[in-house]
Amino acid sequence: MAAVPVATTIDAQAAPAQKGDHQLKLPSTGGAAAQINDGAATPTGSIQPLVSTQLSSGTLSFWSENGAKHGQSYYSALTAIQYKKNSGGQIIARFAYEEGGNTHWDQGAFTQNAGETKSFSWGFAPLPANCSAIGKMWVSGQQTFQTPPDHPC
Repeated sequence: MAAVPVATTIDAQAAPAQKGDHQLKLPSTGGAAAQINDGAATPTGSIQPLVSTQLSSGTLSFWSENGAKHGQSYYSALTAIQYKKNSGGQIIARFAYEEGGNTHWDQGAFTQNAGETKSFSWGFAPLPANCSAIGKMWVSGQQTFQTPPDHPC
């Protein structure tokens, strides 16, 4: 299991984007598009949110699609997460996904306010163990929220 740095604070917030105009940058080849993005995520290509969890202050959505749908190996998955915060105070959060007992974290903590949407993509990664993955969002001072499992096989 990957360690989460506790003593280090990282501001991974990207420069402001025009709301409603921002696209989640998904790679066309292997590797992660590893950044926290501001604005509504409107993914390029055919990937759509596959599983979501409605929270009291917004919606946490998770994608994990088989790489073959995007011209990549069947044994890879395109994985991304998004949180649309509708209400409440500012949070400090991190994104992750879990598969086969392994947790894969984003690049670091970010702040988010009501009315903002944040997203993160791990790009094309090896197909999850047991073909099941869960999107997660850790929120400082609260808990870790998660989506239902997604099955990219």
